[in-house]
Amino acid sequence: MKAFIQYLGYKSVYVLITVITLMLGYFLIDKGINLPDTQGKTSNILVSIGTSLVATAIVLFLDLWKNFSVDHLMAKTDNIINIGGFEKVYKKRDLDRYDDLMENLGKGIDICGYSLGGFFESFSLTLRAKLQVHSNIKVRVIFVNPRSEAAKKRAEIEGKNIELYKQKFETFKTFYAGIANMEIKTVDFPISSMIFRIDSVLFIGPHFYQHQSKATHTFELRKDSYLFKEYQEEFERMWDDAIPT
Repeated sequence: MKAFIQYLGYKSVYVLITVITLMLGYFLIDKGINLPDTQGKTSNILVSIGTSLVATAIVLFLDLWKNFSVDHLMAKTDNIINIGGFEKVYKKRDLDRYDDLMENLGKGIDICGYSLGGFFESFSLTLRAKLQVHSNIKVRVIFVNPRSEAAKKRAEIEGKNIELYKQKFETFKTFYAGIANMEIKTVDFPISSMIFRIDSVLFIGPHFYQHQSKATHTFELRKDSYLFKEYQEEFERMWDDAIPT
């Protein structure tokens, strides 16, 4: 209600018209009712006009309320989308959106995960070729150590064999061995979200309980947004505490 009262302050002219219409309507109704019986026709006309004006005032008020509700909802939505920074929402991890971004990769990648199997299968060859040619491209990769309790627990939650995590981790390291601008580190703690930055585009997604990561939704964030900054800082904190391989 406080927000609605503040909203009315912004719509002062509209409110004034509504109040004047309402008061005039009541005045005419009262005038018509109190006229002498000898002026019955005039009385009916005044009551009729007054009733119409009151009805109009009620409609104006309801219109104000409707507009307030819409504006209030849009303001909240704007806060979530624009300030929060959500650009798009996808129903899965494996996105066609990655393809063009990886093809035009120019600065670098930050990524973290438990196995990064999908990333490796999709972009290993393309990425290695780019890194071998473009020394300015920097890639930072964080694995949850497949020998840690955190990785074992995640494998159990997703119904996977922990040996699969170990295998994918070793394959990844071997494939990029000797490439200076590819850094790989590990952490022994669980990660709450997938973080995948390609140049200035950041993708995030949760790790749900007893749910395959590849089938979990993904958010794309804008670079100038609050959430982009928060998740990039989260990656930096993990990177600082991670152990080089």
